[in-house]
Amino acid sequence: MSKPADPQVRLKGNIYARPDYFTTDVTRGATRTPGGTRICALTSDFLLGFRDALVYECGGAFKGVMKSCGRRWGKTFVARFEKELLALYQTPVKDLPAGVVHACLADAFAYHGWGRLTLDLSGAADGVLVAEIGDSVMPALVRESDRPVDHLMAGLLAAVFGHFAGAPLECVQTDCPTRGGAASRFVIAAPERVAQVEAWLDAAPADAPLTHDAVLRKLTHPVAPPASANGTHAAV
Repeated sequence: MSKPADPQVRLKGNIYARPDYFTTDVTRGATRTPGGTRICALTSDFLLGFRDALVYECGGAFKGVMKSCGRRWGKTFVARFEKELLALYQTPVKDLPAGVVHACLADAFAYHGWGRLTLDLSGAADGVLVAEIGDSVMPALVRESDRPVDHLMAGLLAAVFGHFAGAPLECVQTDCPTRGGAASRFVIAAPERVAQVEAWLDAAPADAPLTHDAVLRKLTHPVAPPASANGTHAAV
């Protein structure tokens, strides 16, 4: 998706807006996409119960379990997404303009009920991608928490953009409506950089959490270690 936009490739509208995108066979109890992929619709009660059960069974490790579930979900979703775009544009996703792919991805999120996705590529030169999801599902269910709760979505985003990048990527949520944020915001980057962000977030006190903007400043404008008396940098 890094190639210059091909003037011959134009956005062909919202492919998910067609009235027959989801078709349901009531005799078989199955809902499928035009490509034949079977779709599972989950209720809010199921999602909240699933999370609560993981918290009960796994304790603090539930976040990693939910993120792993999201990653697996993301791998199956992005494979289907690529097939659908290939059928529509007759061009592999990697050769489509980034704007077309991002618009189609946002349409997919909205149509599936996952929220309103926007992407910020301004940090791409620093190896950082920011995703924002308005009206994301889990924060609407959990409502209040002193920590971000969108672990499923973090796993999905890591899988999707890692697939597009052709390299392992990780994702961490840095803002959440449960803590008063306007939307769920995520930082997507190389695993070692995301691990660094997670350490910063964990070290911050619950009553003074590190903000999303502060995380980005630390990632893209790292502070040099102080110089020692002889002019060399002190070890940190």
